[in-house]
Amino acid sequence: MLDLVPMKGLLTIFMVLISVAYSNAQPYKTIGVFKPYKWMIGVEWTAIDDDGNKFGNLFDVNNSWNYKLYPTRLTVDRYFIYGWSMEFAASYMNYDQGKVINDSTNVSATFLSADINGKYSFYQLYAPKARWIDPYLTFGLGYTYRSAGAFEHTPTVNLGGGVNFWFSKNVGLRLSSNAKFAVYPNIWNTPENYLQHNAGLVLRFGGGNKSNGDFGNKKYKWTREKTRYKAPKGGQ
Repeated sequence: MLDLVPMKGLLTIFMVLISVAYSNAQPYKTIGVFKPYKWMIGVEWTAIDDDGNKFGNLFDVNNSWNYKLYPTRLTVDRYFIYGWSMEFAASYMNYDQGKVINDSTNVSATFLSADINGKYSFYQLYAPKARWIDPYLTFGLGYTYRSAGAFEHTPTVNLGGGVNFWFSKNVGLRLSSNAKFAVYPNIWNTPENYLQHNAGLVLRFGGGNKSNGDFGNKKYKWTREKTRYKAPKGGQ
């Protein structure tokens, strides 16, 4: 769907954003580490745009998007440090006849995908001042299976982004999109490329502030206690 020249532009923009975000995040090292969560789980509805049209009909939901009325994507996210995390995602879908699949409307197929993505969240740059919005970028590798088509098994390079809207400390709404670029049998310029759009609920657990110094923790409270002199009984 996407050719090589626009892809270079996307990668350039992506690397610039990561560099700026990382440089801005350095001051947080001196005052402590903020971790918004330790684990995040998502249950999402997904839509696959696999019509073979590179930049046309991006929002042709009726003709080009394959989706179901029930959730078809599961994500598990492990947070590390300074906005970086690792995400595993798995998706399932049926291609129904009538939708445009690589310029054809006669395709009925099963779709499966599994992805491992690195994820950078901009949340930690301004948290905890604005807790309700969490934009992020993702990049990684994936595998896609289609039961119909010229190539059933397709390894991919993934590039995408999204945003989480937090209703509370632990519950939020996620919107995201991912571009999947096939690396076999051709790179980038191949009908095996596709777009994936997602929306769903996310739950996060753990997290909080972590001091850089151990002596600020409660378990070292004895270091701040003062010794009091007690006179012996009997006035001696």
